[in-house]
Amino acid sequence: MRIKVLGCYGGQLLGFHLTSFLVNDSILLDAGSPTEGLDLEDQFGIRHIFLSHTHLDHIKDIAFLADNRSLKRLGGARENRQIIVHSLKENLEVLRKHFLNNHVWPDFTKIPSIDDPILAFEEIKPEEPVEADGVTITAIPVNHPVPCTGFLLEKDGQQFIYTADTGHTDRIWEVANAQPNLKGIIMDCSFPNNYERLADISGHLTPNGMAKELAKFNKLGDVPVYLYHMKPETLNVLTAEVEALYLPHLRMLTQVDELLF
Repeated sequence: MRIKVLGCYGGQLLGFHLTSFLVNDSILLDAGSPTEGLDLEDQFGIRHIFLSHTHLDHIKDIAFLADNRSLKRLGGARENRQIIVHSLKENLEVLRKHFLNNHVWPDFTKIPSIDDPILAFEEIKPEEPVEADGVTITAIPVNHPVPCTGFLLEKDGQQFIYTADTGHTDRIWEVANAQPNLKGIIMDCSFPNNYERLADISGHLTPNGMAKELAKFNKLGDVPVYLYHMKPETLNVLTAEVEALYLPHLRMLTQVDELLF
């Protein structure tokens, strides 16, 4: 299993891309910035998007991926004609009503035709595994102001967890502790410690909050933990606070990272 970081930040400034992780070249975990991190040919390899929730920094590039795919098809491409968006029923309804609604963006679930659209929606249910291109992916509910799930990924007997955006939560740590061959975790750490109230209100974590969450993880120190969703404006302060915790096998992600298992 290979996870390429396309974007790992919780805000967009010059040089900082929003959340998106590419798994084995064909699966996206969230779609904040794939068109900024991939050329057209690599974008064309994407067949699945597993969407954690519908905040804009996680859905933005669904619009532009669909647009680019439609142009690729018009140019004569016959393979990878469709991208399947997998998410909770509530999230798919939000996309239909508020995003791909022919007002904010064209409805690519009906373009170029209802029978052969660019985008297809497939509902996922919590803790019911889905297979996509050889990877088994299971949605695990987490604590965020809108319906949101992290994801457990499994391939060839190895597991990986992406918490997505979350505040203090429990179930995903129970799932993490139950995995026999867990290779890593990507988890939220958005704001410096003095923004704790904002983190709590918005369903995110500070370094101190992140450390409290990791106290629930039985394999801390044995399994690498990677932090994402850092706010670029406060990155220096956040980095210093994370380093001051001296937690083993913990580091912040960057946009050049590629995780191999």
